[in-house]
Amino acid sequence: MAELRRVDPKTLVPNPNNPRSSIGSLEELRKLALNIKAIGILHPPAVRELEDGRLMIVAGHRRTQGAIYAGVPEIDVYVGDQSEDLDALAAVSENFVRLDMTEPEQWNSVTRLREQLGYTDPQVCAALMVTPSYLKRLSLLAKLPPPILDAIALGRGPDERQRKIIAQASLDEQRDAWAEMFSESVEDDEDPAEYRVKAEDPEDTVAWGALARNLEQKEWYARNARFGDDLARKHNIVWMEDLFAEPGTDSRYTLDATAYAAAQQEWLDNARPENSIVLVSDEYGYVRAPEGFITMGTWMATQEGEVMGYGLNPRTLKIVEERCRPYSAAKLEHTGGSSTPEAPKERPDVSGTGHKMIGEIRTVALREALGEVAETADPWELIAALLLALEAENVRVHGDASGNNWSEPTARTLAMADLFPEGSLVRDEKLIRRHTVTVLQSILNCDVSMHSGSGLPAQLVGVLFGADQKMPSMAFESFLKCYSKPGITRAVQTEGLAPQNTGKEMRAALMNHVGEGHWLPEVASFAQAQDVWTQKQKKKQQKIRELESVVDDEDLDEMPEDDFDGAADDEADLSNNPDAPVTEPDSEETFSLQAPEPERSEHNEAMQFMRDHLEIVVVA
Repeated sequence: MAELRRVDPKTLVPNPNNPRSSIGSLEELRKLALNIKAIGILHPPAVRELEDGRLMIVAGHRRTQGAIYAGVPEIDVYVGDQSEDLDALAAVSENFVRLDMTEPEQWNSVTRLREQLGYTDPQVCAALMVTPSYLKRLSLLAKLPPPILDAIALGRGPDERQRKIIAQASLDEQRDAWAEMFSESVEDDEDPAEYRVKAEDPEDTVAWGALARNLEQKEWYARNARFGDDLARKHNIVWMEDLFAEPGTDSRYTLDATAYAAAQQEWLDNARPENSIVLVSDEYGYVRAPEGFITMGTWMATQEGEVMGYGLNPRTLKIVEERCRPYSAAKLEHTGGSSTPEAPKERPDVSGTGHKMIGEIRTVALREALGEVAETADPWELIAALLLALEAENVRVHGDASGNNWSEPTARTLAMADLFPEGSLVRDEKLIRRHTVTVLQSILNCDVSMHSGSGLPAQLVGVLFGADQKMPSMAFESFLKCYSKPGITRAVQTEGLAPQNTGKEMRAALMNHVGEGHWLPEVASFAQAQDVWTQKQKKKQQKIRELESVVDDEDLDEMPEDDFDGAADDEADLSNNPDAPVTEPDSEETFSLQAPEPERSEHNEAMQFMRDHLEIVVVA
């Protein structure tokens, strides 16, 4: 018989046959932990007692991990006496049948919490781990008719912008627009306003953009239309007059966005100028050149072979015009007009794909190394690592301490909530260390990316915490294929092997040589970053010394205000001839760019700014 026990979640043994191989992302684990902190574990994990007295988890691995992450000392568990076969069935069934709640189901639950149980919005947000903006997004569902709610439940709903526009219209207007859209999709005795989208229907069954435009009650003006009166009549467009329009302008407009868009599209398909091409719209609503062409800027000279492209902007319903050039001609111009093929460049030892693979593997090793020292790391090393992380290429500080993830809290936000709950630091060494490691794990990565990769700082943190020891052997086929033939030749020679005739033979020889051992090439190790970093620092210091040698601070400090106009010329002369005599100023009034006095003229303040922010370059 099952019994309820109170245990430390850290003592529970994971099920080696757990059907769920992953507990989800770190962000999801944080959300679950905060939810457990707020309302506890609603459904205790199911466990089974082993022969040695330990308790093994049957179902509830994520809840257990969330409790550990939240720092909960004890949780309730159900201790059952079922067999191992039943354990496996229970674990599989719990994960197999569980589905995420749809948005309408979520809103119904929120409504019950609000209206029947009296919870406030902040309490609902805290309990469900959603942001106020997400709750507001859900609240729009109260203004939508059932057919649209059904489509949203199927994952076929409008985007956030379209949802706002549709929800602003009355339910009757929404029903009428929906009925017009599906008037030909129902049987004679069915109401098109009640048409329901089915799971097997194509993805584009509902034209949400057209529905939103039709309900937006926006004026679509004749002056922006390319079609004439004949197409307007064909599409039953009835023009109205804008009584507040400026005199002398075409003030006719229509509210029928669907008909207006159809007339514009027909002009685009059948009436655009000869020898023109049709521009295409991407998923974000931007108009682009079709495949094989590139658009040309207005400042670029016109060349033979160019054509005009016309496209329909799906947001404004205006016809867009762009000069387009065939891609081959544009590429020829970019290479200077020469059709002579360039000499092939020697391939690098490791391809971009190989470096990307190295970056991904390094990231896993780095995070594993950081996780291993979460309880024992030297605080000063962690502080140094955090300072180093602020130099990472994927870190940006814009003047405040808030995160840049607007939908969910970041690791830094969660850390501050735990460490400074009431404005004062919670001096818990384990808590501080754990959050520091978590922030490092969330910020640093070794990905090869210009915009989101951390670069060398992450690799140096890996050196600091021994991440090379976590790197797997790289002697596997998919990685070795990233080597060029010269690269794989050097790799096998480094291992004392003789080069072979083909890259395939050398890969096989290297893998046989390594066998079950461990092979980590220098290019993939964390340690190699130290030399690269050292050289970069030397170059930076050299550049600083060169810049300092250009500007002689002592001479500038003694320069009178009246002689500032010739300062740059004098500076150049002194740089070229350090032994040239310096003329003493006639005036006794001098100024210092290093430490300006409190009473300064606007002229001197401008000079101070220039001194701090402008670079003087001496041209010989």
